Amino acid sequence: MTESAEVLYRPATADDIPLIVQVAREMWDMGAAKAMEQRHGLIAGRPWQEHVADSMLSAMEARVSQGSCIVAEVNGYLAGWASWSFDEERSIGTVGYNGVHPQFRGHGIGTELVRRAVEALREGGMRIAAVTTGLNEGHAAARAVYEKLGFKPLVQSVHYTMEL
Repeated sequence: MTESAEVLYRPATADDIPLIVQVAREMWDMGAAKAMEQRHGLIAGRPWQEHVADSMLSAMEARVSQGSCIVAEVNGYLAGWASWSFDEERSIGTVGYNGVHPQFRGHGIGTELVRRAVEALREGGMRIAAVTTGLNEGHAAARAVYEKLGFKPLVQSVHYTMEL
């Protein structure tokens, strides 16, 4: 990304969903789906990227239809996205799937996307903003963004598996 490149932040549309899913498939090699495959082999006969795509597709369709997803574009390319959801009963808003394509990292795009998601939660009347991420090295950049914006760790967890 060049210094003169302008970042456009806008609401996500249905046309953005395939691009978001594709970027997630390319970049999310640090998550649970890949770790599960590395430990146990193919799950349901499909590679981990397909499971990520399925999860992302349904989540993004829901968020986009609810107006709860924004994207960042750089020179017409999808650079990143952030989504969110509301639990109005408990007044807890959750920052959902979000990410920045590796080509566009290091320019504050992820921070701005998550900041805007948090602002949408605030404007939606939420009292608490929450986000969940992994503790592995692949999620370090995401944790840095969340902490930079004021999120504080609450609990840690471990995902266990075993062959049956």
